[in-house]
Amino acid sequence: MRYKKKVAVSSVALAVAMTTVSAHAQQVQQSLDDVQVTANRLPQSQADVLASTTIIDRAEIERSQAGSLVELLQGRAGIELARNGSRGNTTSLFMRGTNSDHTLVLVDGLRIASPTDGSINWEFLPVAAIQRIEIVRGPRAAAYGADAIGGVINILTRTADQDGQHATLDLRVGEDSSQQQSGWFSSVQGDTRLSALIDHQKSDGYSARDNSTDDDGFEQATGQLSLNHAFADKADLDVSLLRSTTDYDYDDCGFPYSEDCRGKGEQFLAQAALTSHLTRSWDMVLSAGQARESRENRITGDDQGKTATRRNDFGIAHRFRLDNGSAGLGVDYRQEELTDGDDGYARDSRENYGLYANWQGDYGRHSLSAGGRYDDDQLFGDATTGNVGYAYQLTERQQVGATYGTAFKAPSFLELYGPFGANPDLDAEASETTELFWRLRAESWHIGLTAFETHIDDLISFSGPNFTPINIDDARIRGVELSTGWEHGGFDISASLTHQDPEDRSTGERLQRRARTFGRIDADYAFSEWGVGATLRSAADRRDVDVVSFGDTTTAGYGVVDLRTAWQVTPEIQLSAKLENAFDRDYQLVDGYNTQDRYLEGGVKLSF
Repeated sequence: MRYKKKVAVSSVALAVAMTTVSAHAQQVQQSLDDVQVTANRLPQSQADVLASTTIIDRAEIERSQAGSLVELLQGRAGIELARNGSRGNTTSLFMRGTNSDHTLVLVDGLRIASPTDGSINWEFLPVAAIQRIEIVRGPRAAAYGADAIGGVINILTRTADQDGQHATLDLRVGEDSSQQQSGWFSSVQGDTRLSALIDHQKSDGYSARDNSTDDDGFEQATGQLSLNHAFADKADLDVSLLRSTTDYDYDDCGFPYSEDCRGKGEQFLAQAALTSHLTRSWDMVLSAGQARESRENRITGDDQGKTATRRNDFGIAHRFRLDNGSAGLGVDYRQEELTDGDDGYARDSRENYGLYANWQGDYGRHSLSAGGRYDDDQLFGDATTGNVGYAYQLTERQQVGATYGTAFKAPSFLELYGPFGANPDLDAEASETTELFWRLRAESWHIGLTAFETHIDDLISFSGPNFTPINIDDARIRGVELSTGWEHGGFDISASLTHQDPEDRSTGERLQRRARTFGRIDADYAFSEWGVGATLRSAADRRDVDVVSFGDTTTAGYGVVDLRTAWQVTPEIQLSAKLENAFDRDYQLVDGYNTQDRYLEGGVKLSF
């Protein structure tokens, strides 16, 4: 194998065994000890995880009235997003200043990034289908292998969580001829839980480019099905299916330049997991999943290009509950294939085998964790990663700790064997991260501070007239994250602030489209049958590429306020309204591309 980079350790991994984790309804007043995440591929409370984490549950999603996953994530601790205009257009997520393909994104434990180039369709999953989002910042290769340099975002789809049968119908209309219809059904009968969702959204949108006058619309349709069954105390079966289609308009395509550009995407996810309770302290999880995706871009109605991919995942995991902690051991297999649009590719499939082990122990005031993983990739070689972490309980409420870890990003199909300027001799991008953290927990509030430094070697850049990818660049990213939350007497307030220095060591410049400082505040208040809330998202200026001259430029900083309210008219009827960009701020996330101006939307939710 060409790539044999043996590295010792990577920070504590937030990993979801390749199975849907059952997410139960949560009370508004809920301590961190009750919030379950799956760290080290083992169920743990959020308070026990030796990593910087954020949990977005269903209650928060509904309060926010967010219209998309991008709105839910923008400005969270360590997270920036940049979109080329209106919904459906190219969107990049930067976690802790790393590249957009350095964050591993999962839906019910399945990877959703395109095998061809590592990009993600952030619009394929409506918020109506999301039960919970688990975010962990820092390298996670010891649990997942490739791509988790900046962190992991795992999105769990909705499952039935109330006894009996229930249904909801959510109808929303807004400016730009926007509309959404969403229907949800759930049934819990004995040991069987069944749920189904249908969602449709459509909008005329706004112009993606700032020099264009035509509106760029968006349409999405999604269906989701979930089945969970418990076989007494012996085993649990989880099955989920999801299919989504998106259609959108965009600008700047073709030569000569065209504004009449259309894109279409289709995504299908299928997952099944059987958890066997072999003893009181030993579980075994058998899992299988498939993700299929197709993308098509058209100019003035003519077929311009289409790609289709398929990814199959299989895994066996063993989880052990110990007297002073927990441990896990597992193997997984991933096969990726280009099924359409593979003309010009020297290779159209790849396989990856992974073996991992992890452990966490608690001894009085001391907590320790360690993990390791070996990956063998058919195309670029093998890699060994690992993690270590330590925390000390200063008081009953305060904890300090440190972690160290490594991760890697595997070259994509396009970079290795694509039809234009590919390089089959590429090595993986490799990183090391060190973190120091302090956190304090009380019954109604919490606060955490994390300092981190990440070094990334062998970054892939494109060089020469053929834009051939080569390993040439290095990056160093230093930063601090502050996050806090408070729940009391109807108030629910959360805030985060990130300050970072993402530097390209090859040029000494700041990495593009990353702000040095950004943050977010969400504040909601519930009284009687009413609820009111606001979100502030703010970021400093960012270095960018001028969309016309292709030279360096700077996009200005911004601060945007969203307002919302909801009224529970009866137990069966809820009315809601939101005002996005309430002060009509004119700003850009990408140079030359528009963002949403002031936007009003209202809705009614019927429960049966």
